[in-house]
Amino acid sequence: MRHYSGVKAILCFPLFLAVLLSADDGQDRAAIDKIIIALNDPAQRAGMFTKDADSGVDFDRLVDLHRKTSLPPGRVIGMNEPWSEMTAPRVVSGSIRFITPDVAIVDGASTVDGAVTLTRRVPLLFVIKKEGAAWRISAARVLAARPVAMPPLAPL
Repeated sequence: MRHYSGVKAILCFPLFLAVLLSADDGQDRAAIDKIIIALNDPAQRAGMFTKDADSGVDFDRLVDLHRKTSLPPGRVIGMNEPWSEMTAPRVVSGSIRFITPDVAIVDGASTVDGAVTLTRRVPLLFVIKKEGAAWRISAARVLAARPVAMPPLAPL
């Protein structure tokens, strides 16, 4: 009987470990979301990166990023609104995938809302590392953004 009870305890250990890790997982996700949101505040931004961070994104010039990824004026959904009617770009967090307990990949975006059009999104990818008890951005990249073109009008 004793041997059987010991085997049961050993087999259940991974389940207990998973429960403990998932409890931290929610706290880690909340901390990572806060870091991504903090990128919108220039005063907090510098403290969100690791010392050796590799970023291909100029967070001070996100509006230029949106302009660069927009198609020229024409029949494009959400791309013809004057920039004066757009909100300031904001970085938002998306899905978070943990690669290891100390490294996560975050699908984020820089978004701009218009007065009458859809939200414009430029996809961003973040690699986040845990340094001690704090999460920091290790790398940031702009992913290819594809504007949505309207289909041609059918003749009447």
